[in-house]
Amino acid sequence: MKEFDLKIRYPHQTNRNEADHLGAFDLETIVTRFDEMGWRLQMVRQLQLDGASTSFIVRDDYTEQTLRITIDAFSQTQQLEFKLESDIPVFIPKKDLFGLVTRKSKDTISFNHLTLSRAKEYLITFLNRDIATLEQLYKDSLNKTIKTAS
Repeated sequence: MKEFDLKIRYPHQTNRNEADHLGAFDLETIVTRFDEMGWRLQMVRQLQLDGASTSFIVRDDYTEQTLRITIDAFSQTQQLEFKLESDIPVFIPKKDLFGLVTRKSKDTISFNHLTLSRAKEYLITFLNRDIATLEQLYKDSLNKTIKTAS
């Protein structure tokens, strides 16, 4: 059975490394805890505490990879927006020297401007240890950003 270490950092915890360690849980329990977070209330608390953030942190002790989902209280829309950060390495091909030379640069998987449902979807993908899918989603998001910028 897969178990994951869960920590939650609330807005009143001012140090970035300070978080409530809740223990090791299975996939269903982690997803249930994510659903029970009361994200709108967390966003209000963040605004009251001048930008301190709420983070949902899951660590897979088997792969030693961590996923951090943070709510963005200062989003441009009225909808809940999330940021996902991880320590999962991914290699991205980058063109140098006028596009003649391609080399790979190392990055970590992260996403901005996620909806609640998309953040939950990516969390479940991580909990299923489907890292290849997360890598592909990250590469696709980079390609979309590059096409939008041009």
